[in-house]
Amino acid sequence: MKRLMNLYDSCKTPIRVAYFGFALIAVGFLIQNENVNLFYTFRNNVVLFIAELLLKIGEFTIMNLPLIFMLNIVCKKANNASPVVMALVGYFTYEVTTMLFSPQNLNSLAYSGSYGINSVFNLTSGTRAPLETGMIGSLLVAYATRTAFIFSRHRGNYSLTNLFSRDTSGIVYNFVFCFILGILVSYTYPYLYLYIQKAVSFISEDLQDPMRMGMYTVIDRVLSILGIGNVIRYPFWYTAAGGSYSNAMTGQSILGDVNIWTYIKDTNLSYLGAGRFITPYYVINMFMIPGFYLGTLLSMTDKYDRRSLIMTFLTAIGLSLIAGNPLPAELLMLFTSPSLLLIYLALTAVVSASLIRFDAFLGFTSHTMNTAVAMPGSFADYIINVRNINLIHSLQMIAIIGAIAFVLCLLLTVFYYRFMAFDFFYTGSGNELVNDIIDSVGGIGNIRSAGSGLFKLNISIADPEKISIERIQDLGIRRVAETRNGLSFEIGTSASEISRRIQRALKKRS
Repeated sequence: MKRLMNLYDSCKTPIRVAYFGFALIAVGFLIQNENVNLFYTFRNNVVLFIAELLLKIGEFTIMNLPLIFMLNIVCKKANNASPVVMALVGYFTYEVTTMLFSPQNLNSLAYSGSYGINSVFNLTSGTRAPLETGMIGSLLVAYATRTAFIFSRHRGNYSLTNLFSRDTSGIVYNFVFCFILGILVSYTYPYLYLYIQKAVSFISEDLQDPMRMGMYTVIDRVLSILGIGNVIRYPFWYTAAGGSYSNAMTGQSILGDVNIWTYIKDTNLSYLGAGRFITPYYVINMFMIPGFYLGTLLSMTDKYDRRSLIMTFLTAIGLSLIAGNPLPAELLMLFTSPSLLLIYLALTAVVSASLIRFDAFLGFTSHTMNTAVAMPGSFADYIINVRNINLIHSLQMIAIIGAIAFVLCLLLTVFYYRFMAFDFFYTGSGNELVNDIIDSVGGIGNIRSAGSGLFKLNISIADPEKISIERIQDLGIRRVAETRNGLSFEIGTSASEISRRIQRALKKRS
């Protein structure tokens, strides 16, 4: 748990940046969205310019999330500014190495166009590009940088790097580490991409199969979290893998689920099945993610902390409704409660399969071909289709399945925080930890009350003089802060159950 909380602390700021980036995209998109413009049309050029500016800044921020995660992790881990330079040198070394050593016969989706690196080398095999490894590459480089930083601070007396300063030797170490990483990834990543391509082929063989649609949704969410979701989304959204539609009157042939939906909508034609790869996002964004946020809020037993975070969670729920992208919430789950993320992914598969089973299809018109920053499944796109009589069944099924998913997500989140998190992280030693915390603050008689905030255990103390600093240090808890009424332990997702056990101990004593 301590390692997980360390990782969360390192990634806390990038997760907030993700929320901010999608908020910018959402505001810009809502101003330009033709569905919203049916209610109010923005014609002022200044407003439209600002909307485009917000869109571009938000998109640039989201596209560079892996780099932001990497820089924040190396700064937090080393508590020093010099690793930033080391990390940047290492990251570009890693990128260029994958460009030189990776096979260039993969689909173009497997390669990155960031930073203009793809046009640097023009060898006998033609223009080469680095691999698009998203969060995988950034986390590998982050930990390589941390290792290089530690090595540079513990050099031997006869080390060759003694010729350089510590910071310079750190750059040299990291250059070597990231070069090796780049070679390893260059020869292993193509196998991962091959399996993804096989999954695309398998799913596209039968687009009516609920199991395959559930499989698509899970793979899409996992790869999106890893920053490489485009490799699974693009084929289904814009190519024949997502289906095809032929207009017998005009002879036009439309490929890809999003393209088909846009064409059907613009020509006022009727076609059952368009939007099948988008429909699950309406349930995820409008029901499941709000259920997760509300469940997290209700899991807090400290009323003051809960009240202070109500507006934060309401804002996050609102962002989920209008931004149409669950990535920030999924990143929060990944770095705080990975087992809850697995439960969430399983539920998304069930939801996706159920929507296909009950013939619920609702697409959207994307504002960009870049699927990483697209916003499928927003409330604006849902509510505008209420007027379309052909979509009433789909809208009703989305609402019904969504309501069930909301309740399940809320209950599972509360259940996880109150029971599963504690058992998962402290199997066999949970009661011992509770007793050690009680002893460290002066015993049960010195505790007035206990409650849980967001990943925190708050204990109100009667007599601060009875607190044992030595015992608190022996607990191995990452951070302990002094508050107005006592102590706050940054203990992670198990804080809710630990606070309840302490409260039960208080009731038994009284």
